[in-house]
Amino acid sequence: MSELSVFDVPDRKQAAGRLANVARLERYRHVIRCGLMVGAAAVDLAAIGGAGVLSAFLRFSDVSAGSWVQSLVLLSPSYLVMALALRAYSIAVLGSLGRSVLTSFLAIVGSSAITFSIAFGLKVGEELSRLQTGMTIVLAMFLIAAFRLVGVRLIRRTLSSIVEPRIVVLTDGEGLERRAGHRMTFLVDVHRAGIVPELADPRFFDRLGHAVRDADRVVLAFSDSGERLAWTEAMRQTGVDAEVVADLGEVRPIALSRWEDHTTLVVSRGPLNLGERLLKRMFDLLVASGMLLVAGPVIAVCAVLVKLDSPGPALFVQDRTGRNNRTYRCFKLRTMRTDLTDKHGGISASRGDSRITRIGGFLRRTSLDELPQLFNVLLGDMSLVGPRPHALGSRAEGALFWELVPEYWSRHAMKPGVTGLAQVRGLRGATHSREDIERRVAADLEYINDWSLWLDIKILVMTVRVAVHSNAY
Repeated sequence: MSELSVFDVPDRKQAAGRLANVARLERYRHVIRCGLMVGAAAVDLAAIGGAGVLSAFLRFSDVSAGSWVQSLVLLSPSYLVMALALRAYSIAVLGSLGRSVLTSFLAIVGSSAITFSIAFGLKVGEELSRLQTGMTIVLAMFLIAAFRLVGVRLIRRTLSSIVEPRIVVLTDGEGLERRAGHRMTFLVDVHRAGIVPELADPRFFDRLGHAVRDADRVVLAFSDSGERLAWTEAMRQTGVDAEVVADLGEVRPIALSRWEDHTTLVVSRGPLNLGERLLKRMFDLLVASGMLLVAGPVIAVCAVLVKLDSPGPALFVQDRTGRNNRTYRCFKLRTMRTDLTDKHGGISASRGDSRITRIGGFLRRTSLDELPQLFNVLLGDMSLVGPRPHALGSRAEGALFWELVPEYWSRHAMKPGVTGLAQVRGLRGATHSREDIERRVAADLEYINDWSLWLDIKILVMTVRVAVHSNAY
């Protein structure tokens, strides 16, 4: 026996053992998923209880002292309801570290604010120690985050095949190599398998049921329109979530709707409805107010430096286009010499621009010149996240932006933002070419069409990484 074969046999046995373990896990896929969700909720409640015990020890050096039991009784039910409302125990969230920690934080903050505000307001919480209650909440946040960190890593390492969505693609085999995707995507060539949609044959439904067993998504990918329709009608009878691949060319619908007896494709989304605008406004006020507690002193120091560096006002105020194409006065820290300032914004700043002052260059590179726009957010002219506002005279290739991009005005369906999707993708700096503004408008319209509070939070987090950017000058 060769040296290679000596080590080859154990390797094969180990590989076979791993496959057998995966097969056993797959057999109990749904049970394990339910266990993960229930287990995550139990761990969260245990973390809240542990935080109460730890806060009592830190506050009174006695775990039996204080009011941690009352805090636990008040906080746990409301936290569980809030976490369920935020889908904190869905498999998709439990498998993502960022979403898992964020949803748990939002749940603990939201439930604490509601529960203890009501308790103290109704004077049923007079016996609660405010200091110990605050310590319990903070400790609970840290403990839950720590448990989620360990949990996500454990799930990814040992249960990746369980938490990842299983996709079954029923296809006619045309372009099969192009449809090969993730390892949890399973392709079924119905022609080779001999599965023919026959609604009057129970054996067809039996074979189909086995083919799509345990699938989270079933995708129908057929090149022939008649076959696609036949399989669509068959899937309606199965009680399984299914979707069909439709070749619409360059059309990219964002949803489906109905008009009389016709199915329509939703290709764009207008301004947010009243409820969404209220949610976004409350989020803006809460976060912007908190940010100003830190940013206020920074703005004041920068304003003094601007005044010392060159004559003129510390703030630069310019008319910009806001929501519904109405103009408003946008605030920035002045970064250019007053005598050379372009009031209408017709000339974009460029690298090595002689108009930019010494402190102005630093403010631009670090994006600190944008901080006064937090006041625009509080005034309601801007949002924290949205399409970035442009000066009325902004140009590319010598033409105004709206002359180059017909969809330009559509980007003003929402309030302009201090940051935006285009900016976190690196689309910032001077707009010299048509392509520059086209890419930014495309990103802005994508943001408007796909808006969600989660997207705003994601963009804000990503903004921290791109605040200092090579194109910021």
